[in-house]
Amino acid sequence: MKGSIFKGSLSLLVAVVMMASLVACGSRTPAETKAVDSKPGQKEGSKAPVKIKYPTYRVGTHSSAALEKEQLAKFNERFGKEIEVVVEEIPSDTAYNDKMKILAASGDLPDVVMGKNGINEILIKGNLATPFNEYINKDSGWKAEIGDAALTANTRDGKIWSISDQKQVVGYFYNKEMFEKAGIRPAGTWDEFIINCDKLKAVGYTPLAMMTGENAWTTNLLLASMVGTSGDAGNKFMNTLHPTNFETPEMIEGLKKIQVMLQKYTTKDAVGAVYANAANNFCQGKAAIIANGPWMIGDFSDTAKSPEGFDKKVGVAAYPGNGTFCSYEVGYMIGSESQEAKDAAAKFIKFKTGVEGQTIALELGNVMPVSDKVQPSDAFKQKYPLFVETIEVGTKSKVTYQLFDTIVFTNVTDAWKTVYPELTFNKVTAEQVAKKLTETAAKYK
Repeated sequence: MKGSIFKGSLSLLVAVVMMASLVACGSRTPAETKAVDSKPGQKEGSKAPVKIKYPTYRVGTHSSAALEKEQLAKFNERFGKEIEVVVEEIPSDTAYNDKMKILAASGDLPDVVMGKNGINEILIKGNLATPFNEYINKDSGWKAEIGDAALTANTRDGKIWSISDQKQVVGYFYNKEMFEKAGIRPAGTWDEFIINCDKLKAVGYTPLAMMTGENAWTTNLLLASMVGTSGDAGNKFMNTLHPTNFETPEMIEGLKKIQVMLQKYTTKDAVGAVYANAANNFCQGKAAIIANGPWMIGDFSDTAKSPEGFDKKVGVAAYPGNGTFCSYEVGYMIGSESQEAKDAAAKFIKFKTGVEGQTIALELGNVMPVSDKVQPSDAFKQKYPLFVETIEVGTKSKVTYQLFDTIVFTNVTDAWKTVYPELTFNKVTAEQVAKKLTETAAKYK
């Protein structure tokens, strides 16, 4: 009898508790409902923002950090309620490249990827990216803001795999004060360039800011220019996508000159140096010349990177043979899996590569726009006259060519940091380096 009474009482108690719970849930205030079901600032019943992952190396002291920050701020201000960009800061270009390769191998790519240094080829070959054709064909305004030339540069077999965010017009920068003391002017030929290096050394200056680490960027700009200005055959080579034979007279002659430069005319830390080392050597007056693009111009007036007034000492010139690089950056790719994320990634990329994004990049990063609609403001021209000079140098150049990073296979890009130290210390000849590069290209899969 006691057991029956207890069971009945317990059942009644459970029923009362459940009823109280239901009443409490049903009587939640509108404010409480909103707090539970929505994010702050989100309208009741509205859809949560689509999250997209965006890793970037344009952080910290990177020359493009300011433009990246502003582009993200403007995008979030306008589209933050529908798209949430989850930014991952990666401290260097090399770390970025390595991580993207690892993620590509695992099939776990972020939604937005920069296709630089052969990453684009990995994604294309692995069928890991989404072409932009459908987005571009539906948006004539965006297509016009990018331009046919930039779109064609990133098209393979009719598919637009990436969207360029900048045009590359690259000569070299030189210290006018050092040149004046050495009694020299920018060289018209490569033989004169070597003579200039000798004259700079004679008055106590290190001529060149070079590097063999990472993708050997500043060194390869010199080599590519030697090949690209050497005549029709060399120029054709430097405008050919995925060259497989590096054992050409132009490449071998260029490598021989690079060997001399690494041995006689550059800083002691050049072998193994990364871009930051080479840039610092020029900005701090430890070298008279650096091969680099207009995005570096802001560093010359940044007192955290250069001495006060250093920007007034810097000039820009075409490479001997009146040559400059004229190409389009690979730009952004879509690595998303779901259609919702793909659409959101495309919208983010559209903002960064459209007129507004290009304008921000120009004004805050000295980045050459791909669209003729984007022009530097008068205030910008006054602040960075060297940028205007760079445009003039590119306009007047009679010979143009591509970057090694743009044309070679990914594994060739990775090989420079190995072959250049060997070349510097006479462990291999220029001919042997050319053969190694040919063999490396043949192994690309």
